[in-house]
Order: sequence, then C-alpha cells, then structure tokens
Amino acid sequence: MAMLEVNDITISYGTRPTVKNFSMSLEEGKICSLVGESGSGKTTVIRAIFGLLPGAGKVTEGDIIFAGDHLLNYSKKEWRKIRGTEMSMIFQDSGAMMNPTKKVGAAYTEYIRTHENISKKEAVKKGIMMLERMRLPSGDNVMQSYPFQLSGGMRQRVGIAMGMTYQPKLLLADEPTSALDVTTQAQIVRQMMELKENYGTAIILVTHNLGVAAYMSDHIIVMRNGVIEDQGDRDHILYHSENAYTHKLLEAVPSIGGTRYV
Repeated sequence: MAMLEVNDITISYGTRPTVKNFSMSLEEGKICSLVGESGSGKTTVIRAIFGLLPGAGKVTEGDIIFAGDHLLNYSKKEWRKIRGTEMSMIFQDSGAMMNPTKKVGAAYTEYIRTHENISKKEAVKKGIMMLERMRLPSGDNVMQSYPFQLSGGMRQRVGIAMGMTYQPKLLLADEPTSALDVTTQAQIVRQMMELKENYGTAIILVTHNLGVAAYMSDHIIVMRNGVIEDQGDRDHILYHSENAYTHKLLEAVPSIGGTRYV
C-alpha cells in the first residue's frame, strides 16, 4: 500500500475550484515532481496535503490518506502532532519564512522544543548537529546568525535541516531551488537525493524546472490550469509523451550545442 494516497481531490476558494480531480500515490523513498507554469495548482496541491491552505481554501471533494489516516478528518491538535515530525515542508526561500529579528538558533531551538521535551542546551546541540549534517560548516556560527546574514543557499540548507530534524516520512518541497544560483541548486538537489537514500524519505517536489524534475523524479505529474495534463515516469515524459503541453515545457528547457540536458 502507498504511504500517501490523494484520491480525486478538488480544492476550492469559496465557490471557485482551483484544482480539479487531482489524484496521485507515493511510496516510501520515492520522489514525485509536480511541474507546470505558475498558477497551474502545484503549490495548492502540496498545501492541501500539509493542511495549510491559505484563507478560505478547502478540499471540497475527494480524500487524502497518509500512513493509513484520513487527513481531511484531522483536528488542529492532530495536525500539530504530525507537522514537522511525520511530514515536513520546505519553501522557495526558507529565509523568508524565518523571523528576521530572531537568530537562526533561537528559531531552531524553539522549533525543536515544540516537538520534543528537551532542555534548551540539548536543543541547541541537536540543531548544530542537523545543520552540519546538511553540510553547513560551523553550525554554531550559523545558529548565532540572523537569516539576512546567510546566503540564499545557506538559508535553504537551514530550512531543509529544520524540515529533516525528525526524519519525516514525507517531505513537501515547494520550488526549493528556484531562488538559488545553478551551483547551489545542484548542491541542494544532491542533498535532497541523499535524504531519500539515507532515510527513505518520500518527496513531493514542486518545480517549474523540468530539468531538475527529470533528474530527481521517479514519477512526474504535469499540471495546467488546475488539472493533470500528463503524467508518467521520467522516460515517458521525456521521450514518449504525445501531450502537446509537455512538449512545450520540454522545448523551454535550454539546450547547449543543440543538445538538451534533461
């Protein structure tokens, strides 16, 4: 049985559906990418899975089953219990999600102590260990820094470290590389692949970069205007799809010397 089952969900804001009849399943240690242009509904889907739809957003039809539980029936208390432990989310610019007036260490230890009954000293030690596991040198210096004192790549590693503190079964990644330069993108992609290999973490990756999706994914879902336009494994999407929109996305991938590197 799949760890995550999304069964024919429709997500609406008021009376207006923005995502219609979306379904997917995900097994442990697998990566699925949601690709498509801005406004296609990719982020809305993962926010629904995480129970964090903004404003009046609501799943009006269908079901979301995670580790055998029906998430749409969860209370706020049940959500608090699994967010950050069983499932985590990293955002496009993790630094933008941090309080700019708080040092990284203060935010991180608060996060750890929300989920675990340990002393502040132990939480600091755990935070430094996780930061260094994400290949951030001098984790103690990072803990003493404000978010604006870190580069985009370092902030993103902090976000991933926080998201992976409790080795969640499911990691939801919303454009985790789009705010970064190409070299840093490659490092973040490698680290996410290591999470899959080392911990068996399943990942849903939202991206507009078909190259990143093709490199990382076991399964790719192409979205457009709130519906699934195309889907399949990497080989199908890159070489065998007959969908005109998928072809347009592939044509948008830069080529070097006539060769497209996806």
